[in-house]
Amino acid sequence: MATKIKALVLDLDDTLYAEISYLQSAYRFIAAKISTQPQQLYAKMLAEYHAGENVFENISKKYQLDKKELLDWYRFHKPDITLFQDVAETLTYFAKEYKYAVITDGRSKTQRNKLQALGLTNLLNTIVISEEIGSEKPSIANYEKVMNELQCEEYIYIGDNLKKDFVTAKLLGWTTICLKDQGQNIHKQNFSIAAEYQADYCLNSWQEIRSFLSLDRNKTH
Repeated sequence: MATKIKALVLDLDDTLYAEISYLQSAYRFIAAKISTQPQQLYAKMLAEYHAGENVFENISKKYQLDKKELLDWYRFHKPDITLFQDVAETLTYFAKEYKYAVITDGRSKTQRNKLQALGLTNLLNTIVISEEIGSEKPSIANYEKVMNELQCEEYIYIGDNLKKDFVTAKLLGWTTICLKDQGQNIHKQNFSIAAEYQADYCLNSWQEIRSFLSLDRNKTH
């Protein structure tokens, strides 16, 4: 039996790495630019964030800085972030069996800087970013762009955001996997959401995802 041409389509933030680590990286970058005691300022910024305060409003007032400049530093710095455990090993292991794509919402430069920092740019066959395409998930255009470019027979989508990641992928007949929040996600998961927004499978880690993909391989060979 001929092997199917398969695609593994990935969300970025809180699926491949912890999005909170991007925020921490940006805060460190900003603190180093504006303070002679960057560690103290970084700790203060992080505490304010967790307390629900407007961090950039506070910084803007204290240091007489334009908020737009602060936001630009946040969005466009070169981040110090790392992949979740087992992501790199999984993607390397299945590289001959899957085409890889990312569908992510955000600014082009910000998201591409993240992919570059994570060492993923050259591994991906297709990158779909909301600012570049003009629509955000769950718009069908973002998913159809992947299908048009990859031309695969089977699609597996991995994400974390129940509100927007899975509903369209399921309508298109993709297999969907939700990576469960281990307590640090920026957007919290609400599993009481309507069934059409739920993923087909919920897994706890990339180690479990690798095992799932191995089982899928055995079924299709």
